[in-house]
Amino acid sequence: ACLAALLCNLLSNTWRTAALRPTPLRALAVSGKDALPFLHAMLSAEVSTLADGRCVDACLLTGASDITDLVTVAHADGELLAICEATDLVRAELEKRRVTEDVVFVESDLSVVDVSKGGDHALAADALALSRDAVVRRDGAWLLGGTSLREDGGARIAVADAASETSAWDAARIRAGRPRRGFEYGVETEIGGPLEAGLAFACAEGKCYLGAELVGKRRKAKHLRHRLTGVAFHAPAGAVPIGEKLSSKSDGAAAGSVSSFSDEAQLGLAFISRVSKLGVGDDVVCGGRGGALLSST
Repeated sequence: ACLAALLCNLLSNTWRTAALRPTPLRALAVSGKDALPFLHAMLSAEVSTLADGRCVDACLLTGASDITDLVTVAHADGELLAICEATDLVRAELEKRRVTEDVVFVESDLSVVDVSKGGDHALAADALALSRDAVVRRDGAWLLGGTSLREDGGARIAVADAASETSAWDAARIRAGRPRRGFEYGVETEIGGPLEAGLAFACAEGKCYLGAELVGKRRKAKHLRHRLTGVAFHAPAGAVPIGEKLSSKSDGAAAGSVSSFSDEAQLGLAFISRVSKLGVGDDVVCGGRGGALLSST
């Protein structure tokens, strides 16, 4: 009952930080007659048929199916944006795979702000009127339906000179169980690929793309070896170091280690090993402090 109440509280407070929530996401302008088919071949989602006025989430992977970054491709008025956090790395990885294709990637000055009802932005009403994954352009900005964390009741605005303080977004993405480069992937301690990290929604089944073979094998496996899982830490409040080991409270068996932590929410993320046999609501210990597992992403 306590865990259920906690989950309800977390979900109801998704937007408690602000109606406008700056994110660390930036945009690459993509152009050239081969832009859509090239992105389709490189990314894990169906991009070649992306209609004007729509966007889609995809992963850029390595050949070993490690995650380079989560990328949102937006298509509006015949132009394309690739929205992600590591724009410099994504650009470099895509450019080195370009051979003769007519496709150009240019760093833009646009950054993304999540907006919810009551957001004090001139374009907020237009953005919030969009259905999820719809895209329009207004006054040099791009408006996308649905937030960067796929929350209901919100939208995204890609605009120049957005605020740079993103701590509220980081706390929200931990609540939502969203992995981030430098924490759950793009680090030496990275475990698995997009399925383990909860990004299966961004990987089309049966599609050929860089890293697809290993992702397909993992889809067919009976179980994943690890899953990214939320951890709610019990009082007293305090910081939990990234990399701190988690173990089962019942038998002391190793379960995983903390990859992200929100001091504000006293929540963390961790890749929990299947062999630990831990599930939602099970108690864990981390550096002498108790906690409970939330649902996997």
